Amino acid sequence: MTKIWLEFFLGKIGRYLIDFFAKYYMWIIPFVFAYGIFMSLASYNLRRIEKKINYEIINQTKHLLRRNPKANFTSIVENIVINWEDITKLYSFFPYVANEFDLWVTQASPAKVRTLIMGDKNRIRLVLERKNIFFAEDKRNARKNLYLDYINKIFRQR
Repeated sequence: MTKIWLEFFLGKIGRYLIDFFAKYYMWIIPFVFAYGIFMSLASYNLRRIEKKINYEIINQTKHLLRRNPKANFTSIVENIVINWEDITKLYSFFPYVANEFDLWVTQASPAKVRTLIMGDKNRIRLVLERKNIFFAEDKRNARKNLYLDYINKIFRQR
């Protein structure tokens, strides 16, 4: 009866796949487990490098703001210099890196690490906002709590 249900829901190919995994799961599980450990190490390696990059961005921003307190965001970003090669060599303990949700790894070269970490254009701004470093032009566009704003509009109308 279960074979009929499997064939009905999954088709013949799905039933054959289930039968194959049922027969050879003892050979497949070690490979899946080893791949999971490999991906975990590669992801942890990238997070470790990323943590150091964030630390460098914050320290250099604080130093630049001490020298020029009225600096804007673009001038700060232009003056931040990160030594990708040294950081990649010092903080990489594994020769590969991977994002959290990727299925593939890439080699831990400075160019690849830079594209993975700084892929988002607002990355530096988000790192600085997490450490409560804001700029004058950001205060004009302060983020609102949309739920409270909507509730206040409702109660003001009544």
